[in-house]
Amino acid sequence: MEVTINGQVVSQSLMTTTRDVVQSGENLTPASVSPVLKTNVTIQLPSDFPYTLDKADFSVNATDITNSSYIRYMNVIDVDDDAKTITTKFGGAESGTFRILIRHSATGIIESDGLMLDVNTYVDSYSPTSGSIYGGTLLTIDGRNFGDVYTDNPVQISTNGGVDSIDCYVEETSATQIKCRVDSNIVPRAAATTGAMVVFLKTSEEATCDASVCAWTYTANIPVLESVVASFDATSLNWIVTATGTDFSGDTTTTDLRFGGIS
Repeated sequence: MEVTINGQVVSQSLMTTTRDVVQSGENLTPASVSPVLKTNVTIQLPSDFPYTLDKADFSVNATDITNSSYIRYMNVIDVDDDAKTITTKFGGAESGTFRILIRHSATGIIESDGLMLDVNTYVDSYSPTSGSIYGGTLLTIDGRNFGDVYTDNPVQISTNGGVDSIDCYVEETSATQIKCRVDSNIVPRAAATTGAMVVFLKTSEEATCDASVCAWTYTANIPVLESVVASFDATSLNWIVTATGTDFSGDTTTTDLRFGGIS
């Protein structure tokens, strides 16, 4: 290379050394995470990765594939040199698909085009799809990336946006299933009123509904309670409560008799 400065020609030689591309592989666990929950994400490196793993040598980030300026940095919290894995903490992001980028202090950027992180929460199915005009229906929602704390994923039955939404109070929750009971302290809805079942992600976003449309209908075709009689059983020394009426399901798994809110 020649550079001319004030009429003087200065010659310099420039030598660069390139390294072979280090392939990161395509193993990301889990490959799908909640947008609003902190999640450990483990990245599998190739077994022949040429350096001893030290978490101080790595930096990892996730970039939205539709917006390259939206980047979420992931803390490297652990490495396993024997297994050639990096464990990172993903702190959440807006819903979308993110490309994982890995840098190493010695080799630079590690090729990782195949590492995509799906950031979303999904409703796969739910039942029932209709409930009493008086509320009180127990709703079971199956999906992915729910939280394990009752407040992680509030549920509502929405018939007019937020103006006329009815809470469905979460009774049980796990990563793949939510059970909630529609509020019964409501003004009775008109029969055949339709709306939508909405699972929120800590109220900031709505879960993606993969169960076609998460439709909901209030129905007046509900059991009728005609009488309740209590009698004492001298053999078992227990009080027996007998409820008589029409249109009961006959299925103990779907029938819930409560007194003052207690089953």
